[in-house]
Amino acid sequence: MIEISLEEFEVFYKEKLDSQFYKVKKATKKQISEVRDNLIEIKVCTDHFMEAGKGKIDEKALKSLHFFSDRIKKEIDEVEIPEDDITYDNMHSLLNSIKKLFTSINDIAKKSLPKFQKQVQPEIKELSYITRKLGVKQKGIDEFLRKKYTDLKEAEYLLKKLPKLFSLRDNIGHAKLDLDEFEKDLEERQKEQEDLIQELSIVEKNELFRELDKQEDNLAKLRMDINNKFGFKKALKKLKFELEKETIHIPNVNTFFLRDFLKNPINTLVNESRDLPKFLSLLVQLRHVLEENKLNLKTEVKDKTIHQINAIFDEKTIQSDIDKIKELNNKINELKKQIEQAGLAINREDIKNKIATNTIKIEHLENDLDRKNKDYIRYLSSIKNEREEFQKAVKKILNEEVKLNITFSF
Repeated sequence: MIEISLEEFEVFYKEKLDSQFYKVKKATKKQISEVRDNLIEIKVCTDHFMEAGKGKIDEKALKSLHFFSDRIKKEIDEVEIPEDDITYDNMHSLLNSIKKLFTSINDIAKKSLPKFQKQVQPEIKELSYITRKLGVKQKGIDEFLRKKYTDLKEAEYLLKKLPKLFSLRDNIGHAKLDLDEFEKDLEERQKEQEDLIQELSIVEKNELFRELDKQEDNLAKLRMDINNKFGFKKALKKLKFELEKETIHIPNVNTFFLRDFLKNPINTLVNESRDLPKFLSLLVQLRHVLEENKLNLKTEVKDKTIHQINAIFDEKTIQSDIDKIKELNNKINELKKQIEQAGLAINREDIKNKIATNTIKIEHLENDLDRKNKDYIRYLSSIKNEREEFQKAVKKILNEEVKLNITFSF
């Protein structure tokens, strides 16, 4: 087995083809040499035109003769003659260039020859003979490429797959660099996040924050306990509905208070005047409506609701509960004021905002890292498959195993 690097393969492979297809290459070089000779003959022939026209044609015709000679030479110079890199594609381009040359010569001759053709008849025959000879050579090359160059053509076309291997190698290199960069950025972001969380933890361990959390927890529990005593809200909703429909009529019902209570019971009671007259009046009216069964509730629901209303009147704890709510609200507001004055609130909010922003950036980096890792894996898989297929094709052509070594810069 021959091991060779990706960078050195093309030179190695072409040398192998030159050796393996020596006869074809030799014949091709001979054809190119003959074409080059023919083209030189055409240039020399145009010089003969110039010599033949001197002193025999007028100035206007001589100008056309110069144009004829110069244009043909210019067209010959543009013929793509393969030099060192002789391939099927280059030979095919040569054939196309010769076809273009014939077309150009015909076009130039039609425009120029009528002005001086009588004086250069021998030269016209000479040019016709040389171009016919070049035409025969062109057909010979075309037939040669179709019949003798087929295997070499297929062997040469294998080189067209090399750029893909180079491209995949470069893609892998770029993907790996991006991966390393994303991993580095992610590591830095995660470290920053850890520092921010630690900083937030230190701030929130402040006695004021701890006391605030405690009082807010007490407030939440108290509100929950009070809400549990308001199991009659379903009956109140039914009452509000019937009042709005005007299916029942109850004097002195404060519908605004009823609406506010259903929306936010505790806040409504906190804003009530001392001894909660509106609330207690509403309960009395509700109990009366329930006792007369005007809301058409199920018996068990009605009885349970009346029981809860009676319990509120018997226990007489609602006012004290509301007082505790107010007291806790005052404590919480005072603590928040102290926290604000100490600059702790702004500091905590700033840290929280940084944590939130950093969280988003970490998510983006993780997504980028995942995407780039998938690209990296896909490129690795592709280059592995491409190399295996390439090596199989090389073995089929050269009849020997060749291992292509692909190295990366990372």
